[in-house]
Amino acid sequence: MTARRLPVVPRPYRGELLSSWLARVACRYGLTHQALAEWMTDGGRSFSPIQSVDDRLPAPEQVRQWAWSCGVDPERLLRLSLSRRHPQRPNSWYTCRGPEWAPSAMIGSPAVCLACLAADHTADRDSWLRADWVLAEHCICPKHGHLLRDRCLGCGHRLSVAFRLREGQARAVCSRCEALLIDRGGEDDAPRDAALIEAALSIQQQVAQIVDGEGPAHEQLGQALATLWAPLDHPAAARPVLALWLNQAGWRCPYEVRHAVGAAAPLGQLPVGWRFVTLLAVNDVFGVNPDGVATSSETAIRLARRAASRRMRAMPPPLHGMATGPLPRSSAEYERLANQILADPRWTAAQCLSQRKRYSARARLIDAALSRKG
Repeated sequence: MTARRLPVVPRPYRGELLSSWLARVACRYGLTHQALAEWMTDGGRSFSPIQSVDDRLPAPEQVRQWAWSCGVDPERLLRLSLSRRHPQRPNSWYTCRGPEWAPSAMIGSPAVCLACLAADHTADRDSWLRADWVLAEHCICPKHGHLLRDRCLGCGHRLSVAFRLREGQARAVCSRCEALLIDRGGEDDAPRDAALIEAALSIQQQVAQIVDGEGPAHEQLGQALATLWAPLDHPAAARPVLALWLNQAGWRCPYEVRHAVGAAAPLGQLPVGWRFVTLLAVNDVFGVNPDGVATSSETAIRLARRAASRRMRAMPPPLHGMATGPLPRSSAEYERLANQILADPRWTAAQCLSQRKRYSARARLIDAALSRKG
């Protein structure tokens, strides 16, 4: 071991992410946690800003090198790994920033509870990222009852947390605009519907028990979530079956969640707000309980019938110049479908409606036309 020990090292908190602890150490030396991890790994010879830190299953040898440099018991650092905290949990039940095949899916920061970070500030201690924030079903802070934040309140971008040394303490900031991430007590941070938050917290806790447990309940829950985010009626549809539960005329799937349509494990790929909605939907349709979910209800059967095959969506996009799956329709076929829609009596009747309702009617006719085979 050739690397020198670091003179100033904060100790890890119980329940902290390993990368969060490294980031708190690194900010005291003006580094990112990736650069510090690389420096400690290669014996202090170089810095690399792209060295990844695996919170789920870090390499034991790498952790031992970090522990030696920081003067910390290596077993204490290994206990921070998610695999130690949740030995039964599959990787798909942690949050990511997109489809699993995307190179940048696991790059980024978890959503945070601003009230928790504000409590750190009030207690005059380092801010730190809680390990529970990376769980796929975790969208509400059980301590404060606040929805987690995955966007910066200052710049509005997807949240990317960095740590800066302020008055001797590590403070969580947005890496883009440097805004301090704390709850300032505004009205927007208070729960608007306490009963809804309480119900969602109960669902969140039951889902966590199922995922971290053993037995068929885990598979049933995964199938229920996959059904809600399966393509609606056609494998190439951009709308999920969840649209039937939302029951909003003309609803179009937002671009930020379209990658989750057809995913085998969609919950962890969704932003916080859509994870919240999905938990409410899966409980309403299938009924989440410690024994699993019920798939025999009338609503569950009706939605399952509208769920298209996910095989097309489970594959990564083809490389440029390579074709896969069915060939696109010809121009003549699109023209034929357009003429059918224009001649449809429902489109003729929609001409007297408002523009918004007319657009909704057109969207339904287009979806119906594209879902027909032949």
